[in-house]
Amino acid sequence: MRLFDCHCHYHLGPGGIAPLLRTIRRTEAPLRDQRADAAAAQVRREDDDAIASSKSFAGAALMSTHPRDYPAVDSMALELEGLNCTAVPCYGVHPWFLHEVLNGDADDDGWLVELRRRLDDRPDAIVGEIGLDGARWREVVDELDTNGDRAGAGIWERKRTLSCPMDLQKMAFERQLELATELRRPVSIHVVKAWGELLDSLNNVQDAMRRRHYSMEEKIEGAAPDDDRTTKNGRRSIRPNEDTKKKARRRKPLFLPPKFYFHAFSGKAGVLPSLLAACERGNVPRGDVYFGFAPAIPNFYSAKTPSIMKRIGVDQLLLETDLEDSSDAWDDLTSGVEGLASALDMDVRDVADRTYQNAMRFYFEVGCESGG
Repeated sequence: MRLFDCHCHYHLGPGGIAPLLRTIRRTEAPLRDQRADAAAAQVRREDDDAIASSKSFAGAALMSTHPRDYPAVDSMALELEGLNCTAVPCYGVHPWFLHEVLNGDADDDGWLVELRRRLDDRPDAIVGEIGLDGARWREVVDELDTNGDRAGAGIWERKRTLSCPMDLQKMAFERQLELATELRRPVSIHVVKAWGELLDSLNNVQDAMRRRHYSMEEKIEGAAPDDDRTTKNGRRSIRPNEDTKKKARRRKPLFLPPKFYFHAFSGKAGVLPSLLAACERGNVPRGDVYFGFAPAIPNFYSAKTPSIMKRIGVDQLLLETDLEDSSDAWDDLTSGVEGLASALDMDVRDVADRTYQNAMRFYFEVGCESGG
């Protein structure tokens, strides 16, 4: 049984990947010789244990939340690859930290330039973790208007506001989606209490990428003459090359990123049709839209979650932990696959195998036409 963690933050946790490897149940590791001396077993080298562990732990997708994470993601990816595990570096800015990255200046796109550079350097990287959050609050304190009453001076009122205003969240989210579309990279998305805003952003990105695509088509057609015809008034008319037009018709351009992964899905069942339809309008097939459920998130244990898992279906589900501390990761991976198996009424090993295959498809099979 090989389990792949499709969404984690191990690079931010204490001890890196080592705690996970120490806690893995050795269900797939070679059987120990029962006659072996107990003392001899104690001196077995730790790297041997790590290699045995990797037979069960297939690897992980390491999600950035802020540009400061990028070096740690790269370092842990190398560490995992050294253990013969699959590692996927993921670069992006999480909505919780946008206020730090933007620092009050919505026009400062240095963070986006750096994101593009990272993605250009790593063709195997995806864009994540990005998204929208309508429930991440911070407290602000305002002085009350006391109408000049000195006795009332110094009275304050605590208020809550989103950590980053939703309009700025949408701006940054859409720019990251456009970049992922242009570079043909999958995206891992965080959405909490912002499904309407998400659908609006998907429509905005589609419109922008569609305009960009057809503008380029017009330039191509204008630059590819078929023959020069002379009209009645003596002017020359340039017609598009027929081969160019045929190629344009054969293409199915992407107006959204090629694959979507809605991690720790918290939407209601009623959101699914609108979500899938929005992706399809951007020429993203339903089979390229995936969903994850993390045991670390309370929603995993909701009474409504099993029916949503079943409605999504095993072929579109991914296994995830969303953890920083890898010491709990193996327990959460096994709890996750057991929870999916129970909801789907399937064998645990079958679900483990199918979710592993889904992960490989999501992260490594991207064969679509760019919309940029």
